[in-house]
Amino acid sequence: MDRKKVHPLILLGLLVNAISMGMLAYEHYHEANRGYTVVFIILCLCLIALAGYGLVTNNRASK
Repeated sequence: MDRKKVHPLILLGLLVNAISMGMLAYEHYHEANRGYTVVFIILCLCLIALAGYGLVTNNRASK
């Protein structure tokens, strides 16, 4: 079965969104909004994990 690759612009978009979620978490942390901080940290980590998974998938597909 042919392996699928994730488009590099999708990976770039995931990383940009992860950075913005991290910045929002930092902003809400300083405003003492603990709930929003936790939510944005979880979203940031999920997006970083998806981007990492896409990079691993692309490396395996190119071999």
